Amino acid sequence: MAEDAVVSTPGDTPGGTPGGTAVDARAADAADPSTGAGDKITGSAGATDAAGDGTLDAAVRASAQAEADELRGPRFAQARAVWGAIRTQARDLRRATLITLGLACLVTASCVILVVGAYTNDFKITARPGVAAAEVMSASYNRTVVRFSTPDSAVRVPRDGVLYPGGLQVGQVVRVEYDQANPDLVRVAGRGAWLTLVPALTIVLVVWAVAGGVLWLLHRAKTRPRREPVMVVDSSDLLRR
Repeated sequence: MAEDAVVSTPGDTPGGTPGGTAVDARAADAADPSTGAGDKITGSAGATDAAGDGTLDAAVRASAQAEADELRGPRFAQARAVWGAIRTQARDLRRATLITLGLACLVTASCVILVVGAYTNDFKITARPGVAAAEVMSASYNRTVVRFSTPDSAVRVPRDGVLYPGGLQVGQVVRVEYDQANPDLVRVAGRGAWLTLVPALTIVLVVWAVAGGVLWLLHRAKTRPRREPVMVVDSSDLLRR
């Protein structure tokens, strides 16, 4: 009867509960240390494989990036060269345009000042007129010198010459008009500032005609289609890639 009264616990039976199995497993690990070491070695090997795969992926990505940079490098260099040439050409065209306009405006302003000055001198002479007979002393392309006497018996030889001296010759005696307040301001009688209008206007028209032609050529060069350079690739490079 004593033998029949022995009760088997779940941990003692092969088909026991999971709690009994875990206890048995821990007991087995404690009894056999080599089993835990083997698991640690297996985990270390897996980590080493993962690190190796990561290093390989990084090397592949680096190689692909280097190849992409090598392919893009010549194109970027070519684009920078083309853009630099375009900017240089645009800057040169803009500078040439400004210089052309500046010269044309300068000549125009000079002609306007010449005409205004001529009318100002005529106004002064007309406001205080004096008349005399003058002898032409010298004649050149930029100045014609005359000599005349004023009512106070003073002999006048204007330093700047006579105004509107066209057609005068040395030794010729002509009638002149002068400003009594400033006898050095003298002009040939019967002539006036209106004689400066034709040459001044002619100069302005010619200058702007030339400037217009230059500006048209510059605009044509600016709007002309540009031929892009063609990049030649060696076939051996393509085969290597």
